[in-house]
Amino acid sequence: MTSTVRDLFASVELTPVQPVRWGTAPTSDRPGVYLIATSADPDEPNGFVTAPIAASAVANLLVTRPELTLRGVRPDSAQVTAALESMWVPGAVVLYAGKAGTSLRSRVSQYYRTKLGARSPHAGGWPLKTLASLGQLHVHTAHCEDPKAAEEAMLAVFMAAVPRDVSARLCDPSMPLPFANLEDRPGHVKSHGFVGARAPR
Repeated sequence: MTSTVRDLFASVELTPVQPVRWGTAPTSDRPGVYLIATSADPDEPNGFVTAPIAASAVANLLVTRPELTLRGVRPDSAQVTAALESMWVPGAVVLYAGKAGTSLRSRVSQYYRTKLGARSPHAGGWPLKTLASLGQLHVHTAHCEDPKAAEEAMLAVFMAAVPRDVSARLCDPSMPLPFANLEDRPGHVKSHGFVGARAPR
């Protein structure tokens, strides 16, 4: 059993506000944290069992980022898809956790605008942009004074809730993060194997 949206917010004593569908900006200009989930219901316990990776998105990523490598070699579409699938926590509702140091509306809107393969304005969580079901996702937000600490704590709770037999089948069993989270804190990155998936600095 993986964490619900409410579980994660409650773990840091936060209460989510009304969610918005992917593509709609939150109304708040306050700092806080946000969760991208497969359901608008914060108490929904079940997400997709398998990753709905869009073949067109994978093809676009390979064209956009000709320097992309996977564990040191240039991959084909099937290898990229398999690597993304190995990052998917089966049944998890939460696919990404993020923070906004100033404005939730601004930060989430930056996430929407950033094209797959781009570096800015918000390239964190880029694997989410490979999903065929992107338009069906929901964004849950909560206000807080220390978004960085809240995000890291929620990610720790998420990982602790992933059963060992599930995490053992992921790309990095030691870091069963939500699908699109690539690190749980600065410099502590899960072993996903991708290099060059974003434009160089």
